Amino acid sequence: MHKQRAAMAAERPHLLAAEQLPTAPQQARSRQKRAALMSAALTLFSAHGYNATTVEAIAQQAGMAVGAFYQHFSSKRQLVLVLMDQLLDDAAFLRVRAEQSDPSDVRGSVAALVRQGLQTDWAYAGAYRAWRELSTHDAAVLAMQHQIEEWTAGQLEIMLGLLSRALQARPNLDLATFAHIISVLFWALVEQPLHDPAAVERLVNTLTDLIVHGLFTDAAC
Repeated sequence: MHKQRAAMAAERPHLLAAEQLPTAPQQARSRQKRAALMSAALTLFSAHGYNATTVEAIAQQAGMAVGAFYQHFSSKRQLVLVLMDQLLDDAAFLRVRAEQSDPSDVRGSVAALVRQGLQTDWAYAGAYRAWRELSTHDAAVLAMQHQIEEWTAGQLEIMLGLLSRALQARPNLDLATFAHIISVLFWALVEQPLHDPAAVERLVNTLTDLIVHGLFTDAAC
């Protein structure tokens, strides 16, 4: 299991490997249209889910004709894959943040990573709702979801390992299992974005305490 997770952590899943993507837009106006379609899809997927959201609705939300959609995406399914692939790109930067964390302030470093992780996930809440719905009847997407979960847990294991070097970690801590638990918890929170700043801070503090006290003894903290 440790070797498998290490391999998953080394290379993130490539969700678009089998996709025939339309030519990437070169002009600024075309890039803006593509971004508008993606933003519209996130809004509609978040509100209505995958099946209830049509290509026509996405185009209308973006202020475009349906034909403009197909200039950038071959299907609604492909758009979901593009959004999820972008989420993985953004999530990968959290590991860089962990590598640059301040070893003299472990709790502050954990809190910053938790806050950024939640913000990243919540920005794609609509995509993840659509992805989960799609995975219930699309075997290829379901297989990719399993890969994503393993990769995410592997990334977290690496980040927690980096943080644990600053202080003495709990003896006999199974870091891989702990990372998997935290990963499952974060994925469960993706579709439930909080908008009240006070509620966000309470959640950040709770998750930070869970991670810090899970990694270290109270004396070390």
